[in-house]
This record gives sequence, C-alpha cells and structure tokens, in this order.
Amino acid sequence: MEARASFPEAFSSSLWNIAMLNRRQWLAGSAAALLPALPALARAPLTAAQVPGIYRRKVGDIEVTAILDGYVPLGAKSYMGGDAGEVSRLVAEAGLTEALPTSVNAFVVNTKDRTYLLDTGSGAWTGMGDTMGRAEANLRAAGIEPAQIDAVILTHAHPDHAEGLVTAQKAARFPNAEVVIHETEYAFWHDDGILSRVPAEMKPFFASARGALAPYAARTRKVKAGEIAPGLTLEDAPGHTPGHSVLRLSSGKEQVLLVGDCVHNVAIQTARPEITFVFDGDGAQAAASRRRVLDMIAADGIPFSGAHMPFPGFGTVKKNGNAFRFVPAEWSYTL
Repeated sequence: MEARASFPEAFSSSLWNIAMLNRRQWLAGSAAALLPALPALARAPLTAAQVPGIYRRKVGDIEVTAILDGYVPLGAKSYMGGDAGEVSRLVAEAGLTEALPTSVNAFVVNTKDRTYLLDTGSGAWTGMGDTMGRAEANLRAAGIEPAQIDAVILTHAHPDHAEGLVTAQKAARFPNAEVVIHETEYAFWHDDGILSRVPAEMKPFFASARGALAPYAARTRKVKAGEIAPGLTLEDAPGHTPGHSVLRLSSGKEQVLLVGDCVHNVAIQTARPEITFVFDGDGAQAAASRRRVLDMIAADGIPFSGAHMPFPGFGTVKKNGNAFRFVPAEWSYTL
C-alpha cells in the first residue's frame, strides 16, 4: 500500500511549490520589465570574405611569408597526358572537384638585411577572372609595404606572376625594387621574331610581360642560374617557359625550394609527373624539369612550396614507385 504524506507535510509542500512558482513568475516579470532598458547585443556580421592570406615559416635565419594573391579555377581539362580518364580519376581520389580552384601564391623572403618578393601575383590583370589580385592587400596585412621590397625575383613572366609589378596605370608598384629575372626568360618575351611567329592567342602574354617589366627597365638584373644573393640560388627548370626558374633558400643546415610553376596541381602531377598543363610552352621539357625537381626534393627531404600549391603549400614528397606522394608540412605554430 502506497504511503501517503501526512496533511501537515503535504500542506507545507504545496505552500513551498506555490511560493517557488510565485517567485519564478515575479523574477520573470521583473526581468521582462527590465529588458527594454538593456541595449541590444551586437552580433558579428556576415563578412562574405576570407581572412588575409598570409603564412610564415623559418628557414634557418631566413623568414619566408607566403602571400595569397587569390585563386583561379583551372579545371581538370587543363591537364594533358596519361590514359583516358586518368586526370578525372586522380582528381576524384584526392577529393577535389573538376573545377580545380587553384591557389596563386607569392613569397616574401626576409634575410634581415634585405626583403625579396618571389613573384607578384596578377595585380590589376583580369585575363583569367577577378578572383586574384589580392597580393598587395595581403602584403600590407603581413605588415609589409611595397616600398620595403628591395628586389622582386620572377620565376617567369606569365601574367599571374608578373602583372603585380605594376599598378592599373602601369606604374611601378615597388618603387625601390630591382627586378631579377633569368636572362633566357627576359630575352624570350622581348624577342620580336618570336612574337611575330606565335599564335594570336599568345600575343597578349607578350604584351603583358613587356608592359609589366617596362617601368623597371633601368633596374632589371638579368641573370643566369646561380646564387643571386646570399642564401638565394636561382636554378634552371625550363619547359613551362624557356627561362622558368626555381628558387632555393639556404640558411645554416636548412633549405626550402620554391618551385614556381613546376607543379600546377600537386594531386595530379606528383602521382603522374608526365601529365602536363595547357600553358606549358614545351610540355615534354616541363615534365622532365618537374620529375628532376621532385626527385631532388624526395632524395634530400627538402621542404618546398610553389605558386599554385594549395595555400600555403609547404610540404615535401616521398618516392612512390615511379612517382611521388605529397606529404603536407605540419603547421608552424611558432617561428
């Protein structure tokens, strides 16, 4: 038989419940009365924009800052070679989309004594859309003004690497910088005989390279492969363009290789280095340069990044049979 509370106990319990109910109602009413007097809480707005694209890491005593210029959807159909459907298979295996939105990266190299910029992004050039052109804003977000750049080093003179040299008015964007470019690269874009023979769709690229370099004519240093400054060595990697180069950074026992356009898509071209890109001037030579550079990275365990690696792009490669496997670098939480 269920035990019942005595009348005094039940009555006391009921009074307690009523009292608590009345207290809750009073508190709720009091709070409601106060609400109109409280300021509305500010909510974070939707920005519809990413944070600045900057990332730093050290190479011995050298500080490297990756600068994101933006991205361009290159598309799986921009890659050629391999078996039918192989590019699509590699894209799917990597969890990518066929649109392949691809980073456009530049790099600041600070040696304490001088500040270098490797490639410049696309500047005001919109020949491949308006999703690029953020390099100057991201430089400033990194605390670097264009006037603080001592030298701009170009891996090559395609628009997404060289158009950032100039403003929309074609004035020099970097007032105190010299331009360092491989002599073969400079000669190619300034050769009127070559210009007269290239297909019509290539002629705007010549106009772009010439226009970007023109304001720096008196301060352009045309070089061969070799050391261009203490700790900075330019190395030949032709094919994408005739004078395409990569930059090796060395400080103490540490090195990093910045490979320009040797690799346009790391998922495709490490697994199949022979697959070429639509804008390669000489596809076979570009593939040979890519394999040689990747072999060197794998053999020496050198970290690398490039102009179109997924930002910030640092990592290395391991041999995988006759090909390679990309291993992303751990995030640098400290410098």
